[in-house]
Amino acid sequence: MTTAPKRKHPGQRRQPAAALASQTSRRRPDLRPQHFLGLKDSTLVATDTLLQIKDTVIDTVESRAMSVIYGGPGLGKSFSTRATVQEMNPDLILPLDFARSRPGPKDLREELFHQMRLNSKMPGTPTAFDKLLRESLPRRPYVIVCDEAQQYRRENFEFLRKLWDNCDPQPAIMFVGGREAYETLQSDPALASRIYIRLEILAMTEDEILKTVPDSHPVWRGVDEALLKRIDTQYALGSFREWVKVTKHVLKGMDYLGAEQVDDEVVDWALARC
Repeated sequence: MTTAPKRKHPGQRRQPAAALASQTSRRRPDLRPQHFLGLKDSTLVATDTLLQIKDTVIDTVESRAMSVIYGGPGLGKSFSTRATVQEMNPDLILPLDFARSRPGPKDLREELFHQMRLNSKMPGTPTAFDKLLRESLPRRPYVIVCDEAQQYRRENFEFLRKLWDNCDPQPAIMFVGGREAYETLQSDPALASRIYIRLEILAMTEDEILKTVPDSHPVWRGVDEALLKRIDTQYALGSFREWVKVTKHVLKGMDYLGAEQVDDEVVDWALARC
């Protein structure tokens, strides 16, 4: 006996497999560190900052703890953290990055739901949502990375603290951001007492500049140390990001002036545009 094929409902359409795969993959952000301004030929240098951040991330992950990396803008916090986590299993990294400023707990819940690729229906209430996350997070050794944490509201930190408290085993949580993030964590005894490592990132010293900058880009190799000191004193002030800006302008200045090496004229041209 031949069975007639089931007829689809007129309004029912099956999504192509490629479309389903696309919906899943679009939720996975690129965890690789991005060079500011897309500067070509840049080299990742094993600076003291990078090594300190690497040790902090690895120790936090191994301890399944909560830690904070904080400091001023442009000092390499996010870059170095990404450089470390990209060496880990990307499917275990849950990056909570938001295009909008001042995200709330609802944003964090939904992003964790998508990052873990949960197949269930998204819960409609915070209580049901938190229950689902508490059940799902312990299934794998996840690492939650909260970049730009200075934009977090206090209730975001409290939400993650409660989530961490009620998971067994617990996920590792890395907060990365400005001093505001550190001060918010420190102002609440319940949060402060749970922070495992507090790592403050400072601007590079003069000695670090002389060691790091020549290795960061070919254009600086062989440049007189006095010129590097001048650039840092007048403009960069130990900031990775500001040095990238200067490098970009120096490369354009050399092309514009027809110079074969970095000299005072090229530096004057570049600094006038920073």
